[in-house]
Amino acid sequence: MGEIDGLDEMKSYLTPRQETEMTATYQNTTAIACPVCEESFDNLVVCKRDETSLSLEKVMSLCTVTNDDGRLFLFTHE
Repeated sequence: MGEIDGLDEMKSYLTPRQETEMTATYQNTTAIACPVCEESFDNLVVCKRDETSLSLEKVMSLCTVTNDDGRLFLFTHE
């Protein structure tokens, strides 16, 4: 799942939490490894637009991946 092509497939293993016009958030309830750092991540945030505003409620580490169509995938580590 570390390949960029597998990011959309990865979402099918995650639990959907929130979706807006700008983002979709999924919780990692099955301990899937982050494709960037290979550690288990907490949430995946998919940015649907080129310009997206995010509000982080707590301090966390972020790993980012951009796929072929330009969507940004943020993997959060609390």
